[in-house]
Amino acid sequence: MKKIYLSLLAILLSLGSFAQYITSNFSFGGVTRQYLLYIPPGYDGSVPVPFVMALHGLGDDINNFKGIRFEDVADTANFIFAIPQALVDPVITNATAWNSGAGEFGITLNPTVDDVGFLNALIDTVSAYYNIDQTRLYSTGFSMGGFMTNRLGCELNNRIAAIASVSGTIGSGITCTPSRVVPACHFHGTSDQTVAYSGNAFGNDAEALVAFWAGHDQCSLTPSSIDTFPHISGDTLRVVHYVYPNGAYGSDVEFYKVLGGVHQWLGPHGDDVNYALEIWNFFRRYKWEPQVAAGISTAKDDPGLSIFPNPANDVINVSLASGSGRQMSVMMRDMTGRVVYTQNGTFNISVNTANFAKGIYSLDVAIDGQRMTRKVCLSE
Repeated sequence: MKKIYLSLLAILLSLGSFAQYITSNFSFGGVTRQYLLYIPPGYDGSVPVPFVMALHGLGDDINNFKGIRFEDVADTANFIFAIPQALVDPVITNATAWNSGAGEFGITLNPTVDDVGFLNALIDTVSAYYNIDQTRLYSTGFSMGGFMTNRLGCELNNRIAAIASVSGTIGSGITCTPSRVVPACHFHGTSDQTVAYSGNAFGNDAEALVAFWAGHDQCSLTPSSIDTFPHISGDTLRVVHYVYPNGAYGSDVEFYKVLGGVHQWLGPHGDDVNYALEIWNFFRRYKWEPQVAAGISTAKDDPGLSIFPNPANDVINVSLASGSGRQMSVMMRDMTGRVVYTQNGTFNISVNTANFAKGIYSLDVAIDGQRMTRKVCLSE
């Protein structure tokens, strides 16, 4: 079906520019969920392209959030992006709200809505019809959408390669324990009166958020550069750009501190900084790659470990030298990061791969508290 669709798309593209917003929806959790999708004019389906999700704020909607003008960047960089719609919170605000973890006095909005699952399903839905590079999936968002983006960094990092939040941090209603290093970028105005730069009532403060991701990613906690953006005469803003470098797996954390900035997305109207452009410049440096699980050290290949055959067809054997007496666990992930197989055992584990899709997988083998990662290929 996907090949047929892409062939039809190529015919349509040959007839003229295909750049446009498309309003679409699908059913998730028994509810119809809506989103806008933007297809850049350079997309023809012949090569995989990145995919960005842009999440609106509390009470906003997908049509208004188009005003951030991500299409100006997508047209040049050739990525597809979506603006998904949050559901109305019927209990407290009667306004659209993500189940982001942003809360006060122990109260969060739409707490029973599985928005992490919805956004995961959105990736699958778009990928079913467009040629999406599964290693280049990103999320950004404003205000409550920024809180939701940070939640995805905490909980959907098995797919999301990097995140960027604007005026939204990690909500007080969740505990963030990412299993991976997550490149992160944050933008915040020091005079934000909605989500305060310091004294944030709904989650951690802006500088605390940056320190959290920099610490988690094992970055240098001293910025390697502090760049001040050119200042447009006549306004009161000053944009200072901090880079926390040298994180694990080549990650950085970046912070745009807007001196005098309020609760707004800058860029579409000739501001000192174009958030959409800076976010893409950050995203474009990162791809999703397998990582050693947090808290488990990397080990050199164990001389008693064998993984065979590789390439494989129906079975992969993971074996330790006989008599070792050691326990091991095996975890197999596809290239989107989804776990497709786990098992604990001793000496020998046989993974039945007959029903797995052909392609490259990541095989993690944990022995004595250390983990080795190998690439395995399933062939015809």
